[in-house]
Amino acid sequence: MTLEKKRLFILDANALMHRAWHALPPLANPQGQIVNAVYGTMMVMMKLLENEQPQACVACWDTEAVTFRHEAYAKYKAQRKEQPDELYAQIPLIQAGLATLGVDSLELDGYEADDLIGTIATRAHGEGWEVVIVTSDRDALQLVQPGISVMAFKKGVTETIIYDEAEVKRQYGLTPAQFLEYKLMRGDPSDNIPGI
Repeated sequence: MTLEKKRLFILDANALMHRAWHALPPLANPQGQIVNAVYGTMMVMMKLLENEQPQACVACWDTEAVTFRHEAYAKYKAQRKEQPDELYAQIPLIQAGLATLGVDSLELDGYEADDLIGTIATRAHGEGWEVVIVTSDRDALQLVQPGISVMAFKKGVTETIIYDEAEVKRQYGLTPAQFLEYKLMRGDPSDNIPGI
């Protein structure tokens, strides 16, 4: 008799929140506060928990603090446009909603959500968990291996694709390790990182 592996879903909360913000029209609560990112994020989470039924789920967040990347490269994310306050004002509501669903929110000054996601995924995998990273950030593909997959958003917040090693190879012609090397050579315009 074999026991089924426990599954851990790790949510890139900032990525999902931004995706919901751009995918849905402005919605307001009775107090007039814009809540479209709250609505979209919670709808995705409820559907995810119902359909996938993971044994554990955690949401990782960026903070406003400077990270080691900013210290290493002053122009890191320098071209990013600041989003409206109406978006960031929704974070406490999203975190409260996630807590209601039993999903803890984690953040750590000096690190990005990506750092937390990579650390948690690697450690949990080492302890025998099957890990699914939920994000729209393709940087997470470097973590894909047997036991760690990425559920990425294809369109809005409703269509997803699961990246395992075979899907990374099919989509990009690269292994996850080669994908990391490709990103290093190419750079990342979204983060203002030049390639070689």
